[in-house]
Amino acid sequence: MKTTEDQHGFKVVLDVHDFPSEDVKVKVVDNKEVVVEGRVQKNDGTFRSSKSFCRRFNFPGEVDMNAVTSAMSSDGVLTITAPKV
Repeated sequence: MKTTEDQHGFKVVLDVHDFPSEDVKVKVVDNKEVVVEGRVQKNDGTFRSSKSFCRRFNFPGEVDMNAVTSAMSSDGVLTITAPKV
């Protein structure tokens, strides 16, 4: 996870290439915390495997939590942006 800040806001970048975009969820909890969760299950004949993760973080300073956005690139990089107030 890599976090950057500029005069406009914050950006968090996560490598989630092991998870399909439909299996990764980003949500804002209690208007203060961002939660990123991913889960994937694979069935290969008689074998079943699953993988999951959960990341929680708060942005420092004044951030417009109602304007937090996320986007996943085709190579599995998730970018979350949060503008400053």
